[in-house]
Formats: sequence, structure tokens, C-alpha cells
Amino acid sequence: MKKRSGATVVIAAGCVAVLGMAGCSANGANATKTADGKPIVKVQVVKDARLGKMDKLGWVKDLEKACDCKIQWQETAANSWGQAKGAQLAAGDIADVTIGGYGTSDIAQYSSLFMDLTPHLKDMPNLSKAFKEEPYGQVVSTQADGKIQGSPNIAPTRESNSSNHLFINKTWLDKLGLPVPTTWDEYEAALKAFKTGDPNGNGKQDEIPLDLNAAGTDGFGMFSMNVFVTSLGIPLSSSAGGTIGMYAKDGVVKNYLQDERWKTTIQFLHRLWDDGVMSKDIFTHDWSQYTGTAKNDQKTAIVGSSIMWTPSDLFGNALGDQYITLPTLKASADQTEKTVWTFNGDDLKYQANKAVVKANPANPEATLKLVDAFYSPDMSVQMTYGEFGECVKKNGENDYTVLKPADKTKNAGDWMFSHALADGAPVYLSRSMKVYNENDEKETGVGVVDAVYAENYANMNMNTDVLYSNMPITQKQQETITANATGLNQMSMANFAKWVTEGGVEKDWDAYQQQLKDNKLEEDIKIQQEIYDSYKARMEKLGVDLNTLVGAQH
Repeated sequence: MKKRSGATVVIAAGCVAVLGMAGCSANGANATKTADGKPIVKVQVVKDARLGKMDKLGWVKDLEKACDCKIQWQETAANSWGQAKGAQLAAGDIADVTIGGYGTSDIAQYSSLFMDLTPHLKDMPNLSKAFKEEPYGQVVSTQADGKIQGSPNIAPTRESNSSNHLFINKTWLDKLGLPVPTTWDEYEAALKAFKTGDPNGNGKQDEIPLDLNAAGTDGFGMFSMNVFVTSLGIPLSSSAGGTIGMYAKDGVVKNYLQDERWKTTIQFLHRLWDDGVMSKDIFTHDWSQYTGTAKNDQKTAIVGSSIMWTPSDLFGNALGDQYITLPTLKASADQTEKTVWTFNGDDLKYQANKAVVKANPANPEATLKLVDAFYSPDMSVQMTYGEFGECVKKNGENDYTVLKPADKTKNAGDWMFSHALADGAPVYLSRSMKVYNENDEKETGVGVVDAVYAENYANMNMNTDVLYSNMPITQKQQETITANATGLNQMSMANFAKWVTEGGVEKDWDAYQQQLKDNKLEEDIKIQQEIYDSYKARMEKLGVDLNTLVGAQH
């Protein structure tokens, strides 16, 4: 399908490095220069498990050439980072640059460990250009105290406004003579037919009509059951501050745990559980089990409906074409409430704190030069999609083609994540860049998948109905929300699991509302409103209109 984006090329001169005597050493674990005098920059990267060793990636050589330095990689798989992060922060021992490791709350709590990039932007032409052309990138990068202590991922033409897309097996619908569902009742009927009608034709009742990503004990992640609340007009966006249920409507922060529409949604989910159409493991399976079940043996589909990025990412290349995307289902055919959908387009296109710099790196000039190099067009493309030649063809200046996987057994997502940092990279893919992606030619590409929700997005005002990702938070606010979340989230998620599997939300509802109050939900809502209002003020100061920035890209 189409394009993506990036920046301009010049690499910064940087600021002057002031090195102590120890910095001259070229030997030992604490060396700051190589034997031939090149500065060493230690880079911690938190990466997808599919990505191999960093120093084996072709584009890393281009990165070292751009900063005229030697990168010493410290690599941690994302699923192992939590424990490592806590130990590093507590000890105050972090790398010169960390990619994908620290969020807004970490920076707020340990601010003294991280460099404020604001006074250095004059020496970082690529990042400065990105902020000038995409001011929302600067908004998401600015902490509550006004410092810029992290650099972003900016990709304004990324072709999706949500990570969540609801799929259903159209091949199965056609075989059973069923219409494409548009309401909860029609969806339930289709799932029940999937269970008993042998739609995969193997003579076994092995179909799992509905499978979703497991909710955690402390809240909902992506691809989870809470998305169905959008059928009743509650706009979901990225989680905020560690407290589940938060959303914004008309500029006011609310929490759907207090809303009767949440109770109605739980009643619907309990109905599906009682029908036996949900996976029996929907509350317990891990990520690999969830995705592995959907892919099965790549010969026979066994999952009828689920939520993910694209069909091929979840079901694999061989089965993905069986699935279509459903726009938001109506709770009932005659409802007057406008349907919405889950929105995290602000985060998909403008992600904060993808790279942070240590307050006092051993080689500050080389370190800043390295970070600025991330934001050049050539590096941005390669760090997102993979190296030139194997993954990307460079057609000319600011003109690129993302190639189909050379390994035909891998889907586009797996191929990209095994060669690049993908959307976890600190990059700028600008609107002026031409990036043609051969993988988007299929009707299951994310641009086509996401376009199905255009009408649902149109029912949302992105300037007032989104609880934005990456909103900066003060240390005091974070401490209060964290303290409240311990009881609030665990209590809420335990009740949710019980109500879906056993029922009883109706009789428990009033007592549950009192429990929410007892666990200080109102205090959390007040804090979230303060955070939201402060963030909105920064947006308005820089003239940011999200309806324009993240409008339809198709």
C-alpha cells in the first residue's frame, strides 16, 4: 500500500567532551576509547526476542560510521527488562544511551540520572528538524518540569490509528452461510455456529470461536476483552498512569469502571463464556500460547475471531487471508449511542522516550552525535525495517522500498522484527519521505485493516476524546497513583474475571462501586484530569491539532 516517513541527513558536530584521566584508557571493561582512539558509547537496548545480536545487524555499521564511534551493546529481551531496569535505576548505573527502556514515570522518579537534551538541540540538527516539522513530537518528549529527557519515535504517516483490530474468519462464515456480524447478537450467533458447525472441515470439534490476549492481574493490555465497551460509545485509548478504566470524553477524564455500560459489557462477555465460545485459557495463556494457537499448524485454522495488528501477524501468512476486519459492533441494532473504537494513533505515530541519554556519559559529543544520527532518513528507515539490500531498497534521496521477506516462511512482521527495532526505534520517518512497502499490497495490510474503523474514529474528537499516551507525570502524582493502584487494580481485575466466568455482576455492582471509592478511584481521576489539562495546555501552546495530525491516512 503506501508510504511512511523520516528526516534530513546532516550529522551533528555536538558539544565538547570533557574527559577525566580514566577516560583515556583503551583497556578493560570501563574503557571509554578503543585502541585506535575511537570513543566508546555504551548502548542498552531492550529488544524483541526475534531480533538477533545487535552487532550482527548490517545497519549498525552505518550507525557507527555516522557517529564515528564504537558502540558497545548491552542487550536485554523485553520480557526480562523489568527486573534489570529496577536494579539499574536503584544503583544509578545506566548506559550512556538506553533504547526502549525507560518511560515517563521512570524519568520523573529518577530525573537526575538522565540528560536534559534541550540545551543540546542546537547541536542535533536531525532531532531539531523533527521537532520543528512535527511539534507533537516535542510535546510527547517534554517532561512535566519542561525538560526533554528522552527522544521520540516520530512516524506521522504510519497507517494505523489503533493497534487493536477485530478479525473474524470469513471463510467460516461463508461455509456456514452466515452474514458478517454487525451487532453483539449476530456476533454471538456466529461464534456459536463456529463451535458446532465444523467450519474448518476437519471432522473435529477443535474450533475455538473466540480467543483474545489474556488480561493481566493489574489491568488490560492490547488485544483484550475490554475493547467491547466501545460498542456503547466509550472511547478507549492507551492506559494512563497505571489505573485501569480511565478515558476522556469532551475533555473530561472519567473511568468506565463506574459506568453502567461497563456492567452491560461484562454481561455480554459472561454470555459468551456461558455459551462456551471463549477459549478456556483466555484468562491464563501467555503471549506465545495466544499467538501460537492462532497460527496452529499453518494448514488448518482453529480460531474463529480474535484481535491483533493484522491477520497475518496473528494467524500467519497461510491462514491470514481467511480473516476480515470487523468495525465496532453495535451492542444492539436499534441503539442511538454512536460506536467508537480503541485509539492509540497518537502513540503509534509519536512515541515518547525511545532513547534516553545518561546525565554524564563518558563521551558526551559522540553520545549526542549517535542519538542525532538515529533521526537521519537512512538510519530511520533501516532501524525501522532492516538494512539496505536485504530488507530495504534505497531508490534515491528520501525514496525507499521496503522489500517482501526473503524468507518466505516468515510474515512481514516477523521478518521486520528479526532485522530491526521496528516501531521501538528512536527515529523520524517524515511526511516528505517516500517509503513504499511491498508488504502492504495485500488486502490484509494494516492500512486496509485500520481503514475499516474510519466511521468509528469519525465519532471521536481526537482533541477532547482521547486520554493521550506519554502524558508527563510528576513524581508526587506517580507515587499517589502507584500506591492507589495496588488495591484498586487487583480488586477490579479479580472481580472482572469472576463476573465473566461465574456471573453475578448485577448483584455485586453497588458494593463494587463502594469498593472503588474506598480504593481512592476519585483521587486518581482528579490526578489524571490535572495531568490531562497540563498536557493539553502544552499542545495548545505549540499549536497542535490532533484531528489534523492523526486523521485518516488512507
